Amino acid sequence: MKKIAFYTLGCRANQAQTEALKSEIGDPRSEIVDFRSVADTYVVNTCTVTEDADRKSRQAIRRALRQNPRAKVIVTGCYARLESGYLKRNFPSVELLLEPRLSVSGFNLKPRIRANLMIQDGCEHFCSYCIVPYARGKIRSKPLEQVKKEAVQLVTAGAREIVLTGINLGTYQFGLANVIRDLSKIKDLVRIRLSSIEPMYLKRELIDAAAENPKVCRHFHIPLQSGDDQILSAMNRNYTREDYLGFMDYIRRKVPDCGITTDIIVGFPGEGEKEFQNTLDLVEQVKFSRIHIFPFSKRKGTPAADFPDQIDDKTKKKRKGILHGLRLRYMQEFAERHLNKEVEILVEQKGEGLTSNYIRCHFNDPTDSSGKVKKIFTRSVTDSGEIRG
Repeated sequence: MKKIAFYTLGCRANQAQTEALKSEIGDPRSEIVDFRSVADTYVVNTCTVTEDADRKSRQAIRRALRQNPRAKVIVTGCYARLESGYLKRNFPSVELLLEPRLSVSGFNLKPRIRANLMIQDGCEHFCSYCIVPYARGKIRSKPLEQVKKEAVQLVTAGAREIVLTGINLGTYQFGLANVIRDLSKIKDLVRIRLSSIEPMYLKRELIDAAAENPKVCRHFHIPLQSGDDQILSAMNRNYTREDYLGFMDYIRRKVPDCGITTDIIVGFPGEGEKEFQNTLDLVEQVKFSRIHIFPFSKRKGTPAADFPDQIDDKTKKKRKGILHGLRLRYMQEFAERHLNKEVEILVEQKGEGLTSNYIRCHFNDPTDSSGKVKKIFTRSVTDSGEIRG
């Protein structure tokens, strides 16, 4: 039996596409093994959102070639599309797969309680720091009927929560509110979770649809990137801090106890102490339940790579540390609001699951209740904002 190994870097969209690739590349006679194992075929799904992602992509390719020099190594993803020339010169034995399909039929699925479903690809917004539109190309949306078909396949394979994902999910052509409505009719689907939605594409109609549908998770991930209007303008983000705060206020009025998570870039060109303080002030006002922090990374070919007033690495590291302190504080505070209360979780694996508003819970589970919804009485909160029941 031939062995095949997959390695995925980057976003949920990449994770979803790797699952799809397993049905495209694998066959019933092949065995999927750990990437650290010796395999006959390796598939590396790359990312290029930062220089670090580029480096990790190259490392994964080298590791595959080192583990079995005779193996077939397939490289796909954003880094492969942007740097195909470099890869051909430096890794001449690898095979490049530059156009994986958005829709895949005949999934070869392994059981997964929480499954990603990619419904959109591409981005045409061109934030000044972002290389992704150059790698992913124009916006494409999966037809609604195909979305429903693939959702049913995932649920039949054991999924109880589906995470709708895309490169710029808010631009989905056929309406996210329509997806929510149609998927909520699937009998054994317990939850529908939305992945990242950019503020410039967030609509009140979607918030209302999420608020009214009991299957939709009480969780929004809405990237902020900066809390300063001048920096937001330089980033080409097309909203102001007041616009963003307006969305936060509307979500909290419509969806009480909603978990709101975000992304923030520190050290963007021109970000002085005043501009960074504006970001800190907004974070303290919103009190995000989780923050992903990224030091600004120059991406060749993007406008921001050539902006004046570039920030040194020492300052970026310092600001990341300050923001990380706030991140931990508000994660813990959000979790503590549920202390000594009963919470409902979907159990993903023995003794572990997630609440609807995205708090991880660990509990004693002698009979392994994976795939079931359980009510757990919370007894403690960890420093990282997880709850123990």
